[in-house]
Amino acid sequence: MKRELIERFKKAKLYCFSPGRLAKDRDPVSIVEEELKGGADVIQLREKHKPKKEIIEIGFQIKALTQKYDALFIVNDDLDIALILDADGLHLGQDDIPIEYARAFMKDRLIGISTHSLDQARDAIRRGADYIGFGPIFETNTKEKKEKTVGLDSLRELSSFCPIPYVAIGGIGLENIRSIIDCGCRRVAIISDIINAPDIEERCRRIKQILCQGQSLRP
Repeated sequence: MKRELIERFKKAKLYCFSPGRLAKDRDPVSIVEEELKGGADVIQLREKHKPKKEIIEIGFQIKALTQKYDALFIVNDDLDIALILDADGLHLGQDDIPIEYARAFMKDRLIGISTHSLDQARDAIRRGADYIGFGPIFETNTKEKKEKTVGLDSLRELSSFCPIPYVAIGGIGLENIRSIIDCGCRRVAIISDIINAPDIEERCRRIKQILCQGQSLRP
């Protein structure tokens, strides 16, 4: 099962999220379905400000949608919720539980790690991450904890040595996505540019089309 999940992730190009507070008065599950209709390959359940009971309820609905649209389902931060929902993977931040402890429970599922420097990326690779998120590439207001931008040069360097799938994240949108591609990366995670778009499905479709153009993905 693990090999199959890794192969599916390698083919992924557009990594999207449940909306969290960006949903405002909209239904988060409906937003995710728009992302999936537009071509999202991965959905991360990311609802940091909701009670766990509510996150689990939303999570089951989103998981069903990812199965319907043949997308990967990842849970952010919470190992217990990932296990309850039988998610395809768990995504950990630098301040979350160490991957070594999570691996004992996730076993044949994916574990991704957020990295904010080349040194952190190398450390995540060494410790056995199945994929890494790398960023923020550009300035972003999505996260409450501000990380220093890593920039395009670091993304270009990462592409030269990273043996596992990596996802560029942070301030990426339709207007600057070609600069990401120019660095050799065709796998992006996008939050606000998609969730705040007037037509979420169409925004995903346009971004996915750009990512699908040209050469095949690197690791």
